Amino acid sequence: MKKEDFRKLKLKKKYEVLRKDGKHLANRYHGSFLCSLYDFHGYYVECWKLMGINIIQWIEVVNRDEIVDSYLEHFKVP
Repeated sequence: MKKEDFRKLKLKKKYEVLRKDGKHLANRYHGSFLCSLYDFHGYYVECWKLMGINIIQWIEVVNRDEIVDSYLEHFKVP
C-alpha cells in the first residue's frame, strides 16, 4: 500500500491494516501516550495510544527523521 493511500484511510482501518501487515519495531513514551513505530510496506508508521484507557488517538506515516531517531534507544539489537 502506498503512503498516499494509507493516509486516506479512516483511523479504524489504519489500525486494522497496520496490525495485519505492519511489523512492530519499538515503543516510546511521550507524555501520557504510548507511541509505537511500525515498518509498513517500506515506510514507517507511528501509532499513538493514550495510556490508561488504551484508546488510539492518532496513526500517521512518519515524515521526519527526528521521529524515527527518538526510537533508537528502544531498539533491541541481538
